[in-house]
Amino acid sequence: MRDLTLKTIAFNMTKGGTGKSTLSIITLNALTGAGYKCLAIDTDIINHSLSFYFNSGIPFEEIQGKNIFKVFTGESIPDNVLKINDRLDLLHADVRLSDFRSIDNFKRLKKQIQDLTGYDYIIIDTAPTFDNITINVFNASDSLIIPVIPDIFGYQSIKYLFKKLADLELSTLDVHVLFNQYEKPRTDNKATYSNQIIDLFTGDETIKGFISPVRISKSNQIKRYINDRGYTINTRRETAKQYGELKDLLKSIAGITLKGGI
Repeated sequence: MRDLTLKTIAFNMTKGGTGKSTLSIITLNALTGAGYKCLAIDTDIINHSLSFYFNSGIPFEEIQGKNIFKVFTGESIPDNVLKINDRLDLLHADVRLSDFRSIDNFKRLKKQIQDLTGYDYIIIDTAPTFDNITINVFNASDSLIIPVIPDIFGYQSIKYLFKKLADLELSTLDVHVLFNQYEKPRTDNKATYSNQIIDLFTGDETIKGFISPVRISKSNQIKRYINDRGYTINTRRETAKQYGELKDLLKSIAGITLKGGI
């Protein structure tokens, strides 16, 4: 029986470089820092960014023996998680998961997650693709966060993803389109390129109802946060803007109010 208090949040976009792995990492650090027990699942067979961030010090032999590939072959999630700390477990990525990109069982991961207990949140990072692995993730998730850089390529990619989501008919999936690396237009003139791009998204009947009011601005602070483990984002002047935006994001997607730094 499913633990009804557990919330599963997936990050996906069919275009690479939109920040889904970065936001997955920040979300996990914020949640665990606030005292919540989390499971990180990395299904990204291309970059493994989530795994690389958290797997420091774990022997390669252990990673080879415990990972997401083993779960898709039928082994249980509890038997394959790597303990990162008291509040975080990791289901590590594995390139062999690519063998399941044409799997015809779209609910294999969902059945595994339904049996889990002991976690408050599951955060799933995905590859920048749409295949049967990501369909498994969508079926297993309560919420889907779609980070998009508001440009013409982002618009084309999200139109493609929304068409695929419509085909799946996932009526219970809570979808949030998140403008990431956002640069506010310098003028209200509708003739400018940046305003025309924003209008593409907000004027699209398929997309506009799912666009989050939260915007994550383009910043060097978030890049530094990922690369420097000692760097924190909090209310100090240098990172106050980023902290406010990320605080709004966590409130929107996880229903929590951050009271400390990330």
